[in-house]
Amino acid sequence: MTELRAWQKEAFEAWRGAGNRAIVEAVTGTGKTRVGVAAIVSARSLNQQVLVVVPTIDLLEQWHSEVKQQLPSVSVGRRGNGHRDDFRHSSVLITTIQSAIMKGAPQPRPGALMIADEVHRYGTDGFARVFTDRFDHRLGLTATLERQDEGVDTHILPYFRTTIAGCDFARGRRDNVLAPVRVMTVAIEFTPEERTKFEEHDAIARDARTSLITKYDCVASPFGEFMKTVTKLAEQRDLPEGRLASRYLSAFSKRRSLLADCQGKIQALGTLAPALAKSDRSIVFSETKASAEAGSAVLREHGVQSSAYSSGLDRLARTRVLQQFRSGALTNLVAPRVLDEGIDVPAVDVGVIIASSSSRRQMIQRMGRILRLKPGDRAAAFVIMYVPGTMEDPSLGAHEAFLEQLLDIADEQVDVPIAQAPALLTEWLTRPVEPSPVPVRVPSKQPTSNEPVAAAEVSESRGQEHRATVSPAAPSSLTAVPTDAPEPIGTSGEIDVMLRYAATLPADEAHMIVELFGLAGQPPRTVVQVSKLCGVTADAVAHLRQRAIEATAKFTSARDSG
Repeated sequence: MTELRAWQKEAFEAWRGAGNRAIVEAVTGTGKTRVGVAAIVSARSLNQQVLVVVPTIDLLEQWHSEVKQQLPSVSVGRRGNGHRDDFRHSSVLITTIQSAIMKGAPQPRPGALMIADEVHRYGTDGFARVFTDRFDHRLGLTATLERQDEGVDTHILPYFRTTIAGCDFARGRRDNVLAPVRVMTVAIEFTPEERTKFEEHDAIARDARTSLITKYDCVASPFGEFMKTVTKLAEQRDLPEGRLASRYLSAFSKRRSLLADCQGKIQALGTLAPALAKSDRSIVFSETKASAEAGSAVLREHGVQSSAYSSGLDRLARTRVLQQFRSGALTNLVAPRVLDEGIDVPAVDVGVIIASSSSRRQMIQRMGRILRLKPGDRAAAFVIMYVPGTMEDPSLGAHEAFLEQLLDIADEQVDVPIAQAPALLTEWLTRPVEPSPVPVRVPSKQPTSNEPVAAAEVSESRGQEHRATVSPAAPSSLTAVPTDAPEPIGTSGEIDVMLRYAATLPADEAHMIVELFGLAGQPPRTVVQVSKLCGVTADAVAHLRQRAIEATAKFTSARDSG
């Protein structure tokens, strides 16, 4: 088989060191399937049979092709999509999860290896039936082990025992596994009618969230835990808290739908069309089938060979669209969640996000689509549209940890008006990346909303903890100083804002902020002092302090301008 990359070798050896039972997390585009193929080689050397479980037919065919290509001497069968192979003629059987849990599904000899691709999918009572004692060796593969329920703790981790950090975005860039990338954020305004509706749903969601936290003891953060609790409460419709939870979820959904189907974003695609036409291939990530179809129609009107790729297409039509995209007959796809995982697409130059996902896993999947290595070491480009003053606004901590992870590896990041975006994107597509040890950061502009998102809502929109990733655009008395000196305290208003910011963080980070800035009335501590006190690296503390300064300056400036 093909030689493994460095991270793949490390992950494979770590899996073996964990007793051949572990989950490897590696972001999309870095080649986690090859770790599975290495495990198959190991299993066959021990005369073990292998069951590879996948969630979709597309992955069934992709795994079959990969294993056949890498291991031509191994007998490989398929179960699903009309195939009914078994272990009588196959030492490796690749099956969809639906086929694997059917009554009478083929079973390997005891002591076999199971490879569960996209293992986060199998955390339900039904799918978890595939996790049996027949498999001595167990390998899970995923971009990130995340669910909105208890499935990871209930079903997945007890079976696989542990997780292995295979390859994140920083490692992928460092090892030249992922392409260099530039990032552009573009503010798009609501229409007056959209803004009115959004604020109505936003007020309902805020009030319901506050009541759920204060009256019914729902955990405020991390947001994923809050959503798990609320979703469970919503099942109890005969109780006041159940009805309140349903009210929150309805408002939350309506608020997201307005952002996803914002008219201005669809029109902005038309503005971007000349630049997208110059890209080799591009993907627009929407959230709904309606916005995918509308966006694709606008791009076609402006000369881009585009198609929507959504659940509205039957399987034959989706296969045809993907074939046209791979061949170059189509150069653009506009796709909601159906393209987030499990679909093999060619190298893509540009990713346009018109609707962010509340799922960290989905955002990581989307990043991986664009960051795959490209011929000629071409750079990738992201265009991220957002509505100012909403949970999409990067200056208010939007996109969970997605934007921070992206900026950590970006060669350049700017915030521009939509009118300037096409020319800049065109220039990016033609300008080669020059290696630079320090990425370029251009401060994002202030949000234009008169009602900035409150600190608690920032935490909600992130889905996890708040991360400020943009540089302050306004001066503040809280300024950066050498890491061996305590941070000076600003005005009482800035201290209040800093406390509000700290309230959005996990407990350990909030504690460090309190110590760094003396927010509990004690003298502020130095980075080195907090590093020793909390048992973390000085670099991590310094990074946290800088984020806090930037977030405070951003929030204060937005408040004053509003």
